[in-house]
Amino acid sequence: MQNQDAGRTRDSTSNQIFVLFAAALAVLMSGFTAHGAETADLSAEPLDSITVVATGVSNMTAASAGDIGQAQLQSEPILRPAAILENVPGLIVTQHSGEGKANQYFLRAFNLDHGTDLALEVDDMPVNMPTHAHGQGYSDFNFVIPELAADLHYKKGPYYADEGDFATAGTVRVGLVNELQSGATLSFGEEGYRRGLLMASTRFLGGTLIGAGEVYHNDGPFEVPDDYNRLNGVVRYFRGDASDYFTLTAMAYSGKWNSTDQVPLRAISEGLVDRFGSLNPTDGGISTRSSLSFSRVKRGDDGQLQMSAYLIRYKLDLWSTFTYFLRDPINGDQMLQHDDRVVYGFKASKSWFTSLLGAPTTNVIGVQARIDDIKDGGIFSTFQRRTIGTTQNAGIWESNGAVYAESSTVWLDHVRTTIGLREDQFYFDVKDKMLNPNGSCNINSDPLGCVTGTKRAVIFSPKLGLVLGPWAKTTYFINVGDGYHSNDARGVTRSGQNPDQCPVTPLTRATGAEVGVATKIIPDLDTRLDVFVLKLKSELVFDGDAGVTSPSGATTRTGIEWANTYHINEWLSAEFNTAFTRARFDHDAAADTLGCSDAAPTNPCLQPIGIVGRYIPNSPTNVTDLGLIAQRESGWFGALRARHFGGSPLVEDNSAKSPAYTTVDAQLGFRGAKWLAAIDVFNIADVKWNDIEYYYVSRLKKEPSPVADYVVHPGVPRTVRARFQYQF
Repeated sequence: MQNQDAGRTRDSTSNQIFVLFAAALAVLMSGFTAHGAETADLSAEPLDSITVVATGVSNMTAASAGDIGQAQLQSEPILRPAAILENVPGLIVTQHSGEGKANQYFLRAFNLDHGTDLALEVDDMPVNMPTHAHGQGYSDFNFVIPELAADLHYKKGPYYADEGDFATAGTVRVGLVNELQSGATLSFGEEGYRRGLLMASTRFLGGTLIGAGEVYHNDGPFEVPDDYNRLNGVVRYFRGDASDYFTLTAMAYSGKWNSTDQVPLRAISEGLVDRFGSLNPTDGGISTRSSLSFSRVKRGDDGQLQMSAYLIRYKLDLWSTFTYFLRDPINGDQMLQHDDRVVYGFKASKSWFTSLLGAPTTNVIGVQARIDDIKDGGIFSTFQRRTIGTTQNAGIWESNGAVYAESSTVWLDHVRTTIGLREDQFYFDVKDKMLNPNGSCNINSDPLGCVTGTKRAVIFSPKLGLVLGPWAKTTYFINVGDGYHSNDARGVTRSGQNPDQCPVTPLTRATGAEVGVATKIIPDLDTRLDVFVLKLKSELVFDGDAGVTSPSGATTRTGIEWANTYHINEWLSAEFNTAFTRARFDHDAAADTLGCSDAAPTNPCLQPIGIVGRYIPNSPTNVTDLGLIAQRESGWFGALRARHFGGSPLVEDNSAKSPAYTTVDAQLGFRGAKWLAAIDVFNIADVKWNDIEYYYVSRLKKEPSPVADYVVHPGVPRTVRARFQYQF
């Protein structure tokens, strides 16, 4: 791994240089804006924020879709960058390891792991990483500076022709600002929290140039400090207006951290470690991401043309210990998951207006393509971050091309239909690097079965929507559609020489339907209600912690969601969102050993375990959030947000469950003419809660045999942070 470490150092250094450049550019532009306004022919008034809504191009609408503007995104306390996604009703963001790792997402009765069935995009670039070393669809949001988020558009369900891989439970698109107020922000808090941010915007070559640089450090409440150091830099150029513009954006992120992974409850109750303690202080990670993206939009009376392209360079080294001494009684089970890739892609669409049987119609056609050139995707056994063995190692080329068409017709004043068709084609090309001395690959060189091979797959996804209304300020929606998520390429091309690891289906179909209503019949109250069903042919998911792809059967999820926003008066608004969901396998799942089958022969489970049932582990049953947002003309502002996460089954027969919890966060601040001061308090009541909870088999070092137990990662205790902002 020495060459990889050297490459990592070079990438991290180059990203740090870019961040310093972005911060320096922000300082220079802020000076130019402050002192060169006359030369640039700028008004002395602060620059207005110009945003472009990142909604995509589909004209499909549903009760479960919505937009969140910049004002709301900036009006609540933000614990971590991905927390802005919790503005989506029913979406929960947690963390089961160090803060530098991708978050855990929950939506519509899914434990989405790190993004398996939730498509995330920033500035029209995908965040999800297919065939990732840690897990399918891995979505790390730490490269996003929350202050640069202009808008957030969410679409639940597989009903949208312009959304493809991973867009089953839903899609969230985040747009970036194109102009902003120059300024500096300093934040301080408990547990080593420090953050600095410089941002600036100025006129340049007939357009607008923005620069931003972020420096971040946080230790968290853990006995082994996270020592999470994050650097982010963004340089973005915008030229044009809302109807005709282009953008060019460069972004760079570098992160390095320690991890306190989830710990068995027995280790805490027996006093081996504290609630915030660690069983392996050498766990942690290093990650870098840099990107260059371009977008072009032209709108006119006859339609719209939209194009975008991107290039992403990404690396991750992640050291984790989840089962302690289950597999290796001597060295322990620490592993390194290594991912090194380049991602290329583009999108193009054309919209135009016509008529169908005299009815006004909007048509959309589009094409999308993405290539993941994965230089290394590997899992290695390690001891204190030193590599001692190889579990998996492969080079992967995965490409995805799609075409789609959609037609939306207004038949009557109160009747509109939308029909969409989409076809995706995938090509998987995997080269196993675990070879015999003669260069061949078989079960002798790769015990899981050689993965060298190619595979093609095609999936066709129809969509249909019906909108009725509005009548009495009330609109009704019916939506049905097919979608899919891809599976890990290594599972797709696996040889099957190991009978326990058969090749898996490349693309898993999802079929969804929902009925909903949106109404403003009560003055100042916007309320939405929907009932949904979502069926997956198979929950084939790559288990990055074990390095294998496991089938888990067909599933059905149902639920009811209710979202409300009430504008109490000019300065105070309230939100109440709740979702009740049910998730089940269509038939009894295969017997779950909880990991006993992976135990070392010298220390096997005392008794065989084979849990059978229809419950889907970690599927949420209820998510509720309540918020108050205040913005006074005098300058005072504040927010209060309560979040409730209901109990969830942890095993297939529901014999082990996670408890429900409720946390409350608050913000209070004052905004002056050119400055702002605010205090954020997370978990006001200091509730003892868990960010994540599992139930599986593990073995501590001195235990003679593995034990099935609850495994937890604690959520933050009461935490106070202060923020100071000055506008140049």
